[in-house]
Amino acid sequence: MRKRENYLEEGISALLPVYTQGVGDTTVLITLEGNQRVIHKKIKAVLKSIASSLSYDIVELRRKYGEILGQKVKIPIPLKHDLILMHVVVRQPLVQGDQTFGYINLSCKEEVIKEGKYCTVVLKNGVDIQLLQSYSTTQKNILNAQLVKKHFLENNYQGIEKISSFKELDHELRCPATRGDMVVLYEYIKKLMIPGGM
Repeated sequence: MRKRENYLEEGISALLPVYTQGVGDTTVLITLEGNQRVIHKKIKAVLKSIASSLSYDIVELRRKYGEILGQKVKIPIPLKHDLILMHVVVRQPLVQGDQTFGYINLSCKEEVIKEGKYCTVVLKNGVDIQLLQSYSTTQKNILNAQLVKKHFLENNYQGIEKISSFKELDHELRCPATRGDMVVLYEYIKKLMIPGGM
């Protein structure tokens, strides 16, 4: 059985559709460190593979968060607490049906620079991504991604959104339990011991 490629290993700053000579429609993965590698698959297939590796269904994510945003297109894709993929237009299609947009990881965005009628997103790793969409549209995409992130964290991490990283979470978990913690734990154990208590 063919081993599934791990696109998450180096981290994801962005996924962009590109035309590669001799291959056709492919995907560029920009890592957290700013390295770029071409994946000989269309961006839809890469995105589906990443979501599947995290036990998510892209169609269901788009439906759920599309309802929250009140729109059916350009839906941000939340996959992890630090991997919220924001929709951005990056190219003109050479063939009808080719995807024109890619995704930028919200947590990797440093700034947005207006350039005429379009703009450029500067990533924290120093990579510039030129967009074929306006500054105002990009700001709206960022706001939508932030809203999706808020809902995603509330539904999946239950308070972890208050901790900026899992390193800090690890530090929190290693701290001695307080008297308040012990009271909560006591009440929880007491409920478990009573039939029908939970």
